Amino acid sequence: MHSDIIITAAVYEELSALIDRVEKPVVSKVGKRKIISGHIEGKSVKLLITGPGLVNTVQALTAAIENFRPSLIIQTGCAGAFKESGLKIGDIGIATEEIDVNLGIEPENGNWPLNELPFPLLNSHGTEIKNRYHLDHELANLAFKAIKNGLADKNIGLMKGPFITVSTITATDMRAEKLYKQFKPCMESMEGSGAAHLAIHYNIPFLEIRSASNMVGKRDPGAWDLALAFERGAMAVFAFIRDFDQTCFNHYKIHLKKP
Repeated sequence: MHSDIIITAAVYEELSALIDRVEKPVVSKVGKRKIISGHIEGKSVKLLITGPGLVNTVQALTAAIENFRPSLIIQTGCAGAFKESGLKIGDIGIATEEIDVNLGIEPENGNWPLNELPFPLLNSHGTEIKNRYHLDHELANLAFKAIKNGLADKNIGLMKGPFITVSTITATDMRAEKLYKQFKPCMESMEGSGAAHLAIHYNIPFLEIRSASNMVGKRDPGAWDLALAFERGAMAVFAFIRDFDQTCFNHYKIHLKKP
């Protein structure tokens, strides 16, 4: 019986507010990555710091999955928000799809976007996955309701929608506009498709909940608010964990281990 919820983020600061809520935390390592074990609101959790980017995420999360076989994976942290989505800095996004925009074939004219790969990276229940990872909409809906209720008095924007994963951070308005036109994403990050790939491969329920630290487009670090995004992302995950009741856990075969 697997009971742990793995909550993963690229850097410590994205998890620090959640780590502060862990009851009787135990710090150890898995795959040479720091992991903090304990309970939040009576639920058994392991908070995993992966390092930024796809390679770090896949290495760290694979080690954690192979060692602990969690019942649920939650990925959190900061992200860039697309202005067309209506999200603002500090708002929350919940992924309904993860799209790796760096996977594909270069078009003959050399322009972007890329053409689709001629082969799948993964097969899931008869569906070929190339660069789009369709996530569980029912679980995303449950998270949306829990977070909306939990943060009702905070005046924080909340949205479900596609996320994109990039290896090169978008730094121009022109590329941001092209990305939005092609994929209609609400958020951009550097790790999401790696975690989604592993969750589908291992058949583990997966949620991605992020807070916007910046707007996607022309790079202006002075306009970013990382501290706010770290705080809000942790608040959203906590609201979900607190309000996600036993009935929902049973539906997803997530068993609660008592402290």
